[in-house]
Amino acid sequence: MLVITAVKLLVIGFCMITLGGATIATGVLFAGYNLSVAKNPEEAENLFNTTLMAFALIETFVFLSFVLAGVAYVL
Repeated sequence: MLVITAVKLLVIGFCMITLGGATIATGVLFAGYNLSVAKNPEEAENLFNTTLMAFALIETFVFLSFVLAGVAYVL
């Protein structure tokens, strides 16, 4: 029983690695957006829409890791 609890905690820990990666990726994404808008301000709306789609993709992986952590904790 102790081994199962340890594995559950390891899975939740690995899901936190996904959270850290998503945080870094979000920072890089919006930094790139700011640089792109500074270089090409007339394309700001198109760049913003593309940036939001990329942000949604990043957050999808975060939510999937939360689902994985929840499933691992229940089982």
